[in-house]
Amino acid sequence: MESVLPEGKWARAGIVGSTALKVGLREVQHKVKRPFMSLERQQADKLDTDDKNAELIFNALTQLRGTALKVAQMLSMEVEILPERYRKELEKSFHQVPPLNRVLVRKAIQEQLGQPPEYLFTSFNDQAFAAASLGQVHYATLQDGIAVAVKIQYPGIHVAMKNDMKLMRKLAPNLPNPQMVLQSLEEVGARLQEEVDYAHEAATTQWFAEHLKIEGIHIPQVYPKFSAARILTTELMGGQHLDAWLATNPSQEARNRAAQSLYDMMVYSVRELKRLHVDPNPGNYLFHADGSVSLIDFGCTKQFSAEFIHILPQLLKAFLEEDVEAILAAYRILGMDHKPTTEHWYQEVLRPFAHWVALPLQTESFDFGQHQDYTSNAREIIQRLSQNTKYLPKRIPLKRAIGFPIY
Repeated sequence: MESVLPEGKWARAGIVGSTALKVGLREVQHKVKRPFMSLERQQADKLDTDDKNAELIFNALTQLRGTALKVAQMLSMEVEILPERYRKELEKSFHQVPPLNRVLVRKAIQEQLGQPPEYLFTSFNDQAFAAASLGQVHYATLQDGIAVAVKIQYPGIHVAMKNDMKLMRKLAPNLPNPQMVLQSLEEVGARLQEEVDYAHEAATTQWFAEHLKIEGIHIPQVYPKFSAARILTTELMGGQHLDAWLATNPSQEARNRAAQSLYDMMVYSVRELKRLHVDPNPGNYLFHADGSVSLIDFGCTKQFSAEFIHILPQLLKAFLEEDVEAILAAYRILGMDHKPTTEHWYQEVLRPFAHWVALPLQTESFDFGQHQDYTSNAREIIQRLSQNTKYLPKRIPLKRAIGFPIY
């Protein structure tokens, strides 16, 4: 189903307000009924309430797009913030958003590139094959027969962002763990400022295509002639999203190659390029039958200082050796100063985190299949660390300070 993006402040506020009201009423109804239900019925009714509320929130966010959809993507990846029912519904925001009306698509191309699509491309499919938070993507063919992907930004997104941040703060209290949601909104807003500039993304994509030479990693070529501030045309990359690729039952060799290529890409980006793709949205990775991976969407990247690159190995070494003084000294150099809340703070909070970071570094190879709880353990450990760190960094966000992007 095609949709029209609500651009007006009051139209967008109305969507948020009505959704918050419906979600709140449903929660009240559940609480009123609880005393008259058996424990089994209470649990079943709660699951049903979560399912319906999650669907309501996802539908509202897909109408708003932009900031709202970015929040949905962030929340779906944060297990400690939302129950599974909410996360599963919000996971659709990665690449299952209803597309824009085709009239708006033509209008956007005309305004940004000066001509309608039939004058620019040999063929242009006005039905989007992918749609997410900031824009949607269309198949097209250049005059020389090259297949391309044309990403079109939703009209008015860059204007509506500031108001959307205010609206999301109003919706946040209706979600589980509202304080954690609210703390994340500023980071989302800052990232969006970068991502709505497609000219910036075009330049960044081209830079990575020229500098990130890792076997098994593909980066699309940019076509500047068919790109602008709100339009980005790149080489069409094949491949499948992770779930679809895994459903084809790829060989263990292909799985290993994909994982190794992604690891090599991250290490090389940080250590050699000092610049990293920091939007690990599952929709930004396309997996191929041979295990190679296409990396797309370079709207958000992180530039690391020489100081950070120099201190990172020292910090990891300190983690391995459990050298608390060296760990804290490295953090101070990075602009962080931990102020323990208890006298056992290192043992109870930082030491588990250091153990988690150091675990894969203690052997020549690390089999995540044999450590299936590695990622789930991290969520609790990092959450405890963030809740017990009173002084946050002025220059480098907590999760980025040890080489891990926030989202």
